[in-house]
Amino acid sequence: MSMTARLLASALLFAMPATVAMAEDDAPLASLVDVSQAIVGVGIDSGSVAPPAGGQALPTDLHLVFSTDVQVAGSDAVRLIFKTTKLAAATAQGGDTYMLITSLADGHQQVLTPKTLREWKYTSAYFNGDSVHVEIYSPTGADASRVVIAEAISETSAFNPAKSICGPTDDRVLSSDPRSGRVWPIGCTAWLFDGRPNCLNTAGHCGPANDSVIQFNVPLSTSGGTPQHPGPDDQYAVDPVSIQSNGGQGIGNDWSTFGVFNNANTGLSPLVAQGGTSHTLAAAAPGGTGQPIRVTGYGSTTSPVSPTWYLAQKTHAGPYAGVTGTNIQYSPDTSGGNSGSAVQDDSTGLTIGIHTHAGCNSGGGANNGTAVQHAAFQNALANPLGICAFGLDLAIVGERPTMLETGEAATVTVQVNANGVTLDSGTIVLHVDNGAGFVAIPMTSTGPDTYEGTFSAEDCDFDALFYVSAMDTTGDSYFEPTGGSASPFSASVADEYTTFASFNFETDPLWTVANTALTTGAWVRDVPRAEGRGDPLADFDGSGQCWVTGNGLSEDVDGGPTSLITAPIDLSAASDPVVTYARWFDTNATVGTDNLLIQFSDNGGASWVTVENLGDQDGWNEVSFRVLDYVGLTSQFQVRFSATDNPNNSVTEAAIDAFRVVDESCNNTPACTGDIADDFGNLGADGMVSFGDFLALLGLIGPCPGGTPGCTGDIADDFGNLGADGMVSFGDFLALLGLIGPCP
Repeated sequence: MSMTARLLASALLFAMPATVAMAEDDAPLASLVDVSQAIVGVGIDSGSVAPPAGGQALPTDLHLVFSTDVQVAGSDAVRLIFKTTKLAAATAQGGDTYMLITSLADGHQQVLTPKTLREWKYTSAYFNGDSVHVEIYSPTGADASRVVIAEAISETSAFNPAKSICGPTDDRVLSSDPRSGRVWPIGCTAWLFDGRPNCLNTAGHCGPANDSVIQFNVPLSTSGGTPQHPGPDDQYAVDPVSIQSNGGQGIGNDWSTFGVFNNANTGLSPLVAQGGTSHTLAAAAPGGTGQPIRVTGYGSTTSPVSPTWYLAQKTHAGPYAGVTGTNIQYSPDTSGGNSGSAVQDDSTGLTIGIHTHAGCNSGGGANNGTAVQHAAFQNALANPLGICAFGLDLAIVGERPTMLETGEAATVTVQVNANGVTLDSGTIVLHVDNGAGFVAIPMTSTGPDTYEGTFSAEDCDFDALFYVSAMDTTGDSYFEPTGGSASPFSASVADEYTTFASFNFETDPLWTVANTALTTGAWVRDVPRAEGRGDPLADFDGSGQCWVTGNGLSEDVDGGPTSLITAPIDLSAASDPVVTYARWFDTNATVGTDNLLIQFSDNGGASWVTVENLGDQDGWNEVSFRVLDYVGLTSQFQVRFSATDNPNNSVTEAAIDAFRVVDESCNNTPACTGDIADDFGNLGADGMVSFGDFLALLGLIGPCPGGTPGCTGDIADDFGNLGADGMVSFGDFLALLGLIGPCP
């Protein structure tokens, strides 16, 4: 569902009246709070902006390269939505390009760097008022940046309280518990627990959604009851990979646990920023009744309570009514917005559950929650994901080496994020295999949490393998990629490359998109929004943009196929080109029903030959295919990528990046007719026609793909006369007998 469709659906929910039959704080803002959000077009494009060569910098060696005001008239609050936005990578001196957003209503500011912009999924924090000022600052020597503010979320509010108070009066009082935050825009409560720096719990029906924001230190509402947002220092973006939730399945079965990234301005986790305090989970909710139970959260209010308390933090304690299975009951006052609050046993100080459902009325009664011993909830806590998973997170930043000329130095830069552990800085190592096994190369610190290592390859016509490892201070090891030596990165090595096409998609390659029976999710060239619902969290090569299927909030392929087709590539002068690309395909469909189909054509798309037909895969994968194994070499070579969710019954996401078509050649190992493999039968010329070439032919017997002559092993006709005939057969073995020996 697109963001616009979701907001329209939300608007309908906001209009729904609360009824007696609705005995839960279910999506509390939806039925209890009149808050509306709408997408408004903005259409601001900075264009390509960079610091002037030799220009006058600010005292901090920064240049103001772009500034603009954004106004969404009539809004109580705004949140910016960026498209096709790239902030330049740090300079060699470590200087960052950043975006500064300032509320013109209260002066609150947010700083977004390339890293935090990705974490915020190319949106901003919420800002009070209807106008913000946006600036881009770049250090001397930085590359060009570009910011496109395509849309903004316009938020308007009206005081529309409802409650589930246990008795005739609302006895809650204002509070400032640093452990509790507000989930926005749904309006629930979430809370820090067990000393985990970035992790919170809430109700399953509260989400949070991938585009939710967690807010701490929330100010009072206006005198008219309009909710106010804290400054960006107290707002945190949700890590979509971290979310575990059952979605809310009724009383006693309603939970969610998730994590947020460190704050974009302060760099602090919420636990640190909030003073290091968090709720401590009990092993299980107690038996018996009567002990004082406290619920603290961001509930709504009604007269005679001041409207300024509306959706601000309040607390109340009332008696415990007991536990049945995983349903706990208690009588503190709550209201819409309290869903997800911690249920704390004041007699022990331990948290025994998650507040999820109302049940009180003016005559008394008891509210309801999910007990901490809920088995699935406990399993999620024991197996945290994303930012909540303790350990080191190693990530390659910048463009990863994929093609090296012989003797050329290649640099690998890695960023280390420590989640709940401490990096042993002396253990971060680049491992490189140039054909004789992996060799460890210590990496050098180049800035906060950033390390660099350099390697080169002296031999030609092979793939250099590499990975990065690091250890924490307890001795646990971590790798990038996660498989380490079992699944390393690779970079081809050659004396010379002839490039016929190479795209990182920062510029338009003039490719076309063709859709058939597609509802949403057409291919678009953009920075991935990184919602964590099957879409990539970033592009593959680190340049910023790639091709993705749909890039709106909560948008994926529906129907299809949607086909991405390259412009014609002239390979008529090529000798033996290879197509390389990185692909992403994620679907939760039944195996075999949705797919990503990759095809080659040598006649401008009149006919297509299948290269890959993929189901669900794990993350980004870079692959290479020899053109002659599928089609001939013409001036009308094209590649087509087709993604399908048809029938539309799943979340399906595809992406393509780092596309190139290259001829590789080695001057020191000349290939000759019959030299198709090394001495062990591994495909690839080694300058010698030997027994290994016979071994390789055994696995190639049969017609060339598509019937096109010249595929690997096709060197002779059926009678052993040299000359490709479109078939690998006995004649090719006969021809090899007369070619044994070193290449000329």
